[in-house]
Amino acid sequence: MTYDAMRPSQDELTTLESRLAAYGAAAVGSETSLNAVFQTHLSSGGSRTRALLALSAGKRLGLPDTVRFPIATAVELLHQASLIHDDIQDQDTLRRGQHAVWQFAGTSAAICLGDDLIAAAFEELALIPAPYNAHLARLVVMLSRGVSVMAAGQTLDCQWTQETPTSIEAYEQIVRHKSGPLLGLPVAMTLAVSGGTDHEVTQILAAASSIGVAYQLADDLLDRDEDHEERLNGYWVIARHAEPGQDPETLLRQRFDWHLEQARQIASKLPEVCVLAFEALIAALHAKYPSLQQVA
Repeated sequence: MTYDAMRPSQDELTTLESRLAAYGAAAVGSETSLNAVFQTHLSSGGSRTRALLALSAGKRLGLPDTVRFPIATAVELLHQASLIHDDIQDQDTLRRGQHAVWQFAGTSAAICLGDDLIAAAFEELALIPAPYNAHLARLVVMLSRGVSVMAAGQTLDCQWTQETPTSIEAYEQIVRHKSGPLLGLPVAMTLAVSGGTDHEVTQILAAASSIGVAYQLADDLLDRDEDHEERLNGYWVIARHAEPGQDPETLLRQRFDWHLEQARQIASKLPEVCVLAFEALIAALHAKYPSLQQVA
């Protein structure tokens, strides 16, 4: 399955964007509404990778649009909320070349919008109709635990300082928590609605966490100069633990490869839809970071 195979039809993409753009609270008085703020944020673009995973996996599992779109929208809303909050915590002023939400709307509005979107993700799940809503309690727990794991990882990341003794294993634990859930939930939730077992769901999330580490390693390699002595960055963690004569970039690329192979090995024991979904996710990673493709 290629990265392009993830892409929905234009009608599906239009439906997804329309669902996303409907969220964010309306104005109470003369203030700019959170909905308008969110629409400005969405206009900066983004791959919608997590939503596309849910849509494509759901289609292969034979799920109707009334199930696929709520799951896809829910995970995408959580992702957007995490970006908005992350920009505040990291004091990043730009997001995809445009002003971050906290920069153009203020920190308070950005926090409120992120909170609003997290709640909206659960609202989307509530729209799943019978008979699939028999799985609603399971989906709510999965989504809630995903938020909790992400929050734990983000807390660890925010508490990092230059003086923090960070091992490679500790770095990867932080990244697994921050990135893994939202890469795994689109596939895990669609499979859960289709009768997937708890073991399969756990394994999907494990595979996704490895891909999440690979994504972060690739990003850290590109941002190593900007992040040096300012933020937790995998390149510099690896550099601090490298033996004399070892090249940190080579070690990072080896770790990148290892995580992709680990994800593939886990997925190989899961239903075919999971194998295809993770190959598509890996293809999306390579499309974003082509310089790493030759060694993957």
